[in-house]
Amino acid sequence: MTYHVKELLLSDGKSPYADWFGTLDAMVAAKVSVAAARMEQGNLSNVEWFRGIGEYKIDWTTSGARLKY
Repeated sequence: MTYHVKELLLSDGKSPYADWFGTLDAMVAAKVSVAAARMEQGNLSNVEWFRGIGEYKIDWTTSGARLKY
């Protein structure tokens, strides 16, 4: 099963994700990109669910980044 990861765009066209992603150093940004690609491929092994919201934990980043969807 595959999924489609969508980026939130606000009514003014801004993207909170792009703003956040732009602040990451290159190594962390690469790992976040890999995590998003894995989710699209259906690999949700690092996801924890809470009331219908999934949190993909990337424990190997220096920033402790989390992707919530």
